[in-house]
Amino acid sequence: MKLAHGQVAVVTGGASGIGFALAQALCQRGLSVMLADVEIGALEAAQQRLSQAGHSVAAHATDVTDPSSVQRLAAAAVDRFRHVDLLVSNAGVGGSLGPIWLSDPKDWTWTFGVNLFGAVHTLQAFLPAMVARGQGHVVNVASLAGLTSPPFLAPYVASKHAVVALSESLAGELAAANSPIKVSVVCPGVVQTRILESERNRPAELRAESKTPPQVLERLRAAFVARMVAPMPATELADRVIAGIEQDDFLILTHPQSNPDILARLARMQSAVQNNQAEAPR
Repeated sequence: MKLAHGQVAVVTGGASGIGFALAQALCQRGLSVMLADVEIGALEAAQQRLSQAGHSVAAHATDVTDPSSVQRLAAAAVDRFRHVDLLVSNAGVGGSLGPIWLSDPKDWTWTFGVNLFGAVHTLQAFLPAMVARGQGHVVNVASLAGLTSPPFLAPYVASKHAVVALSESLAGELAAANSPIKVSVVCPGVVQTRILESERNRPAELRAESKTPPQVLERLRAAFVARMVAPMPATELADRVIAGIEQDDFLILTHPQSNPDILARLARMQSAVQNNQAEAPR
C-alpha cells in the first residue's frame, strides 16, 4: 500500500511508544490519524502534540479488551474521517515474569485480553467496512517473541505467537475472498517503549500477586532489563514498518541482529520435518 496525503489511519495503543511513533510518522506523510488508547491523559497529550504540529488527528479513548469500546472507536473514526485506509492494531502489554506453573490465571486473561483479543476486536470492528470498500491495509503489531519462544514470559509469548497466526489466517481469508486488502504483521525486537511499565494499565480486578519466589523474580527482572540495553528508537522502528507497508510485506522484521534466533527455530522445524520424512512408511 502506497501511503499518500488524504488517507486515513487508525492506530490503537497510539498514545506512546511504537503506536505514537507510527502515528507521528503517518501524519508526517500526510495521513489523517485517529489515535486510540486506554490511557486517557497520555492520549490527550499525544493528540495535542500532533495537532500543534499542524497534523490532522483525532483521539478516542478505547479499551481494546471491550468489543463495544472498539465498535465506538470505529464509529468515531468514520464520523470524523468517513473511512479508514490503514488499520494498525498495536495496543499491547508485556505480561508477567515467572515460570508457567506459578503463573496466575489473571495474568493470562489480562495479557491475552489486550494482545490477542484486542486485535480480534479491532479487526471485527473495522474490517467489514474496509472489505466492502475494497481497499486498505491491516497491520498487526506482534513481537520477535511471536517467532521465537523466550522462557519465563509465557503469557506474552503465547499471545504474540497467536497474533502472528491470526495475521496468517486473516491474509489467507482475504485472499480467498479476492479482497485487495493486504496484511502485515510486525515482529520487532527491543524498542524504546514503556512495556516494562505495562502494569500501570492493568485493571484492578485482574491484578495478581506473583507466586514466583522474590529472589527468583528479581533475577528474572534483572535479566530482562539487561536484554533491554540499547533499544531501537521507536521513530526508527516506525520508518521500517512504513517501508514494509509500502512494499506490502506480510512479515515485517526490524531487528537483523535477531535473525539467528528466528533461524534457529526454523532449523528445529526443518530437522523435525526431515526426520518425519525419513521415518515415513514406504
